[in-house]
Amino acid sequence: MRAGNRIQGNSGKSFLKKIAGAKNAALFALLTAAFCSFAFGQAQKSAASLFDEGMNFQAERAWWNASEKYQEALKANPAFADAWFRLAQCSYEMDSPEAALDQLQNAKKYAGGRSDILNLEGLALISLGRLDDARKIFEAVQKKYPNDIDSRFGLAELNLFQGRVSGAESLYADALKRNPQNAKALLSLALISAELGKSREAERFASQAIQAHSENPQARFVAAYLDFKKGDLPSSEKRCLAAIQLAPEYMEAYELLALVYFKQKRYGEVIDIADWSLSRDRNRGQSWYIKGLSELALGKNAGALKTWELGLDAVPEDEAMRAAFELLVREDIPLEDPRRAVWAKWHVQKGADYAKKYAGPLMRYEYQDALRMEPLNYPARAAFSRLLRGQGFSENYLAQIKFIQENQVLQEAIESKKTQGRALPADDEKAALVRLSDTVEGYESLLQNTLASKWNVNPFYLDKTRWTIGLYYMPSNEPLLHPDLGRVTAERLAVLFKGILGTNVLAVPKEGRSYGQAYADARQNGYDYFVLLSTGDNGRDIKLSAEMNSARTGTTAQKFEVFKTGNSRFANALLSLRQGILDVLPARARILERSGNDVLVDIGRTEGMKKGAKFAVIRKGALKTADSGRGLRYEANDLLGTVVLTDVAEDISEGLLGGTGFYDRVNARDELVLIELPKDKEDAPEAAQDSAPAADQNGTPADGSSVEAAAEDPLRGANERADRVPELIRILRKLD
Repeated sequence: MRAGNRIQGNSGKSFLKKIAGAKNAALFALLTAAFCSFAFGQAQKSAASLFDEGMNFQAERAWWNASEKYQEALKANPAFADAWFRLAQCSYEMDSPEAALDQLQNAKKYAGGRSDILNLEGLALISLGRLDDARKIFEAVQKKYPNDIDSRFGLAELNLFQGRVSGAESLYADALKRNPQNAKALLSLALISAELGKSREAERFASQAIQAHSENPQARFVAAYLDFKKGDLPSSEKRCLAAIQLAPEYMEAYELLALVYFKQKRYGEVIDIADWSLSRDRNRGQSWYIKGLSELALGKNAGALKTWELGLDAVPEDEAMRAAFELLVREDIPLEDPRRAVWAKWHVQKGADYAKKYAGPLMRYEYQDALRMEPLNYPARAAFSRLLRGQGFSENYLAQIKFIQENQVLQEAIESKKTQGRALPADDEKAALVRLSDTVEGYESLLQNTLASKWNVNPFYLDKTRWTIGLYYMPSNEPLLHPDLGRVTAERLAVLFKGILGTNVLAVPKEGRSYGQAYADARQNGYDYFVLLSTGDNGRDIKLSAEMNSARTGTTAQKFEVFKTGNSRFANALLSLRQGILDVLPARARILERSGNDVLVDIGRTEGMKKGAKFAVIRKGALKTADSGRGLRYEANDLLGTVVLTDVAEDISEGLLGGTGFYDRVNARDELVLIELPKDKEDAPEAAQDSAPAADQNGTPADGSSVEAAAEDPLRGANERADRVPELIRILRKLD
């Protein structure tokens, strides 16, 4: 009896040892198998327990925590199909469709072709742009399971990608008929109805979803989103808070609430939400961005600068945040501040990367940005000067290397290397300085007999401003990933135009302007054109819409719609919009001097001009924007003659005056407008193609391309084309 008690009190391990010492091998084997079975059952239970914990986190939309638990469950049981599927759901929610696809392959390995697995695979394929593959999957599910609702949702999303909003609406409505209480169908129809302008139907579907699923935080969130779009901020705030109360980790609800507070100028509360969000994930670019904006609005410029600097360390690819950051640097930080050198390095590296791809426009964009950040940056200045030399602009190249020499830019770069412990050998240092001096001397000798020396003028001091344009950004009730993007875009575009010969583009720092207000302001300030700018950003692509209007008559000259996706999409979009505007601005010049029928004019190769280009000579002050559409107008008696360019330098040209008639009235300061650019001559250098107005007097691109082609893809194929992701898909994808 006492012996039995001692056995029962021993652990399983002691028990096995006692049995191992026995001679009854059969009994030992039987008991060992039983113990292993018990241990395996404990592991199974452990995986199930971890899976349940993951489900709880997933219900709260805490994707990172849920993923961690599912991965732990899979370590305990690699064949756990549901854990693979749930892990894929989390990856999809965290915008990692590639990882989701890999995880779904494992789920299919252990669970076969379940419809829920296949439907999620289709959605992941949509995220990767593999629309045809996704359609095949959804159609196969429909064929096998005619009443499957989720496959209908997938087909509806495909319709949205292809711009068939009504087709998507029909599929969601069909899904709702099959399941009248389906939350996703109700909320999807609410969003699509709002997209189609059916505000009453949108409100009805949202209210129905809330009534049927009072504990569903997504129903509250969608209703809050629709309220935000309508401009009903108090109701949107109330519903955001209700969603957060139901799901305390609901990040999308916090982000929308931050936008509500930002619109209401409750900047302190915006900062609190951003800090809370960043405490959970430092890589949330949206939170860094809006926190910096709020600090800027509160006058805490140093705080905004630091916030955005930290944000760009965490999310360096956030171009909108970088633009906002650099606009603040330009305004607040002195040129001699040593931090500028650190901030310029990013652009220098980007420029070097584009140089490897021979992407000329983007190379110039990055090197010029580096020089705006730090004018004495030697790597950027040297790279930019080499770019000019390679494209045949010897005079501009000489100006750049003289700047390097006169401002001791190279010497400073050498000294900087010494302080970093990377000093050049003395002979190499001396050779570099001598080489620079010899290059300057050589180019000065080479360029002695130029048009500038012949006419005794200095082209670098000429005022070539011909066009003054106001940029007005329009308000938006669309919940943007980057609020205040309109202002940032307008100011950034104005900065890019500062390097454009012939233009003076001003960003008007006032949101909420209507067409009438912008027209009145532009006319009062004597602008030639005013541009109404709208922005859209869904995290995957960016869309800039612009309407260019005459400030004299108020009529529309041209509309632009620029869509870019992929890396550097913001830079690409800005460059494309700039190019589109330049392509419809007529090239203009002035007569600087006259000697008989020879005239010197202030336009040259840097503005895309060629030998044989023909201009109309118009009396000074007589050119006006067209009464409607693009181009310029002038009275017949203001046409004084023509000029054909006979010798084209970089910044000035010599031309032959003709067609003056019996009474020659042509004088210095009279204006020229391009009539024709030869098509059978050599092409203008690439650097000139996006550096000056490039249209004839009718507003038609002088290179022969159509205005539509110029507006659609002004960078001439510099980036990939892709289908635009509709804005509402960003919200639809978050619905369970």
